[in-house]
Amino acid sequence: MRLAVYSSVAGNALPNLIALQDEVLAALPTVLVCPLRAGMAVTALRVAVEWAGEALIACPELARPIRRTGLHRRGSLDEATSGEIMRRFHLLLAR
Repeated sequence: MRLAVYSSVAGNALPNLIALQDEVLAALPTVLVCPLRAGMAVTALRVAVEWAGEALIACPELARPIRRTGLHRRGSLDEATSGEIMRRFHLLLAR
């Protein structure tokens, strides 16, 4: 699975959110997302992501639902990075 990345700010080239659910569920009005930010501390749950030459950090421990209407898709992560983010998100659910 390749996770979709979104910007919640129109016109912003860098994404600031990562979807934690499959695009098969696109008919739902909300999507579960986690923040994607620069300058965040790396922890055991966070994942480093490179996007357009920028070093960003995915924070799956801060997952929340958000309405799709406010999101602007910026692309998808590669499968390896997507898998690592989902593995760490699943660790949160299992504990």
